[in-house]
Parts: sequence; structure tokens; C-alpha cells
Amino acid sequence: MRLRTIIGLAVIIIGLFWVQIQERIPDIVPDNTPSVVITIDEPSQEIKEKVSSIADLVTDEKDRLNLCIFNKVFAERVGSYDADAQQINDVYTEAAKIFFGETLKGKYEGYGSGVTDLMSDVVGDENHKLTKEEKDELSNIFNGLAWHLNQ
Repeated sequence: MRLRTIIGLAVIIIGLFWVQIQERIPDIVPDNTPSVVITIDEPSQEIKEKVSSIADLVTDEKDRLNLCIFNKVFAERVGSYDADAQQINDVYTEAAKIFFGETLKGKYEGYGSGVTDLMSDVVGDENHKLTKEEKDELSNIFNGLAWHLNQ
């Protein structure tokens, strides 16, 4: 009985002073800006020119961030792959399917073909085992693409 009385009095007091209580509670406004800071070395002017038209196709900020991270990781890993040109293309494509699923399919017309062209410019059209120089160049180009997506 005593507990009910205390609870009843507490509810009445809260009801009487609710406005004053609300004024003392701070407003919490969530910050919707991304808190992710990605540091990528600025690429050469030549690489910027190669990748800018592809990166500019992506307009959604969240997609830009996700593609930035995806391409940065690819750029960091491609140098360690012992693979031929087709396998590198397959790795990029399959990783994208796993990472993005269907969310980007058909969303940015020209992005996929642009990435394919970037790879073809480095490795050519013939399948062959990639040299260290080709892997380094791919790394630089995809790092540049990540950099541009992060701008």
C-alpha cells in the first residue's frame, strides 16, 4: 500500500512539474554527417584526369563513401595478388557483388564500364600474368579513384 502511495505522489508531482523537468533535459540532436575519416594520398594529375569522369558518375554520398572504401581496399590488396588479368577482374567483380549486392546494379550508368576501361588501360585485352609494375599501376589508379570518390 505504501509503494502505491509513493508512486501515485511521484506521478502527480511529475505531472505538475513536467514543463520544468523537460526544460532541464538537454536536447540531443543526432549528427547525420559521416564520422569516417579516410586518408588517401593525393594522386598525380594524370590519374585524377583518368578517374574523375568515373567518380563523378556516383552522386549519392553514402555510395561514394562505400565505393571509396571498396576501391581503397582493392588498391591496397592488388599488389599482393599472384594472378592474371582475368583473375584480377574477377576478384574486383566478385568482391563488388559480395560487398554491394544488388544495391548499385544499374544505378550509375557507365561506372562499371569505366572501371573495366581503367583495368584494360593497364593490363590490356590479352590475358597474362600481371607484372609487379602492372599491379603497382592498378594500385595507383584505384587509389586515385578512391581519392576522387572521397572528395
